[in-house]
Amino acid sequence: MTDLADALGRNHAEHAAHLLRGTPGARVDEPGDVLVADSGLADDTFNMVINARFPEETADERIAEVVASLPKGRPFTWWVGPNSLPTDLSERLAEAGFPPVPEVESAMWFQVSELAETRPTDLEIVKVGTEGQLADFAAVLAPLWTPPSPTVPEFYAMVAERALRPDCPARFFVGYRDGEPVATAEVFLSAGVAGIYNIATAVEHRRRGYAAALTSAVLAEAANAGYGAAVLQASEAGELVYRELGFREMGAVREHALA
Repeated sequence: MTDLADALGRNHAEHAAHLLRGTPGARVDEPGDVLVADSGLADDTFNMVINARFPEETADERIAEVVASLPKGRPFTWWVGPNSLPTDLSERLAEAGFPPVPEVESAMWFQVSELAETRPTDLEIVKVGTEGQLADFAAVLAPLWTPPSPTVPEFYAMVAERALRPDCPARFFVGYRDGEPVATAEVFLSAGVAGIYNIATAVEHRRRGYAAALTSAVLAEAANAGYGAAVLQASEAGELVYRELGFREMGAVREHALA
């Protein structure tokens, strides 16, 4: 389980960074004991400090150094997962003035060989292969913020060329109902595991089994690519869906806003 937790942390970090490398205006800082992903946009969805591995004796000093290195006036989020070090990193961030957001997410894993068929739906699930389909992916996600996020479509337009390369470790999926994009999923193949991200359904189309259908689609993609284990971070609402599919819990993930 420790190995899976470490793989989740490394997958999450690379997921945050991979589309930013070489993108004008973005930067990725990797000093060896943490990763900082800076999209250049004013949105902490795409600006992260992640996968910290600090020795206890220097952890407080490293927290201060990392925070001081961030550009002023742009929001960032520090993610603390089950593999983060020291083990009290979340408490140390709170003591430094950055308390966690109220919701705690569950780190979960799944044995891909256990994938079973899900109930059929009226969705047409499409693997993204064009800029228009990637824009549809972003269009489903953006309204999930209040107010709807203008940055989400901007981000995916900014990184579209890299995201659509055949060798990109990210695979994006959109679920269409009567030609309208209503649900999304992403699988990211890195660190020996399939990381699952952006399982989302438009509010007016929920409770129809779409999240389970999209999750099964990306798990099938992982199986076809030869991956044996999948990992994800589940919200309280999403956890019920993943448990029904057979995902198991392996720890907690906390988010700290660096304001």
